[in-house]
Amino acid sequence: MIEISVFAYIFTIVVFIGLVGYLNRRLYQPMLNFMDARDAAIQKDEKLASQNLADVGSEALEIENILSKARDEAAKIREAGLSEIENENSKKIEEKTTSLENDLASYLQDLSKQKDEIKKALEKQIPDFRAGIKEKLARI
Repeated sequence: MIEISVFAYIFTIVVFIGLVGYLNRRLYQPMLNFMDARDAAIQKDEKLASQNLADVGSEALEIENILSKARDEAAKIREAGLSEIENENSKKIEEKTTSLENDLASYLQDLSKQKDEIKKALEKQIPDFRAGIKEKLARI
């Protein structure tokens, strides 16, 4: 039969309690502290990440607002440039039209003068033509 020694039983209990205390101090407590620190770091990183996402969201809205304002300003500048170009072109067209009208009037005056000169020259030659026609008719 198996005999149980009280001394060995008590010694085993004392060694077991001492080993649990030693392992608790050297292994379990540092491991639990490390796990708590890791959980705290993870929560801190999650908060920072959510703040960064919120910041990115607000910055994205700000960027979109800036881009919208820039697009509006660019459209205004483009419209102003187009209006200025249209005004310049209108002035050039008016100047060219006026110049061409003046040239046409000058040409018509010259043409009228030449017409009058040719008419006078022909009127001077009418007696010679009549004489020539009478001469030709007399030969027939």
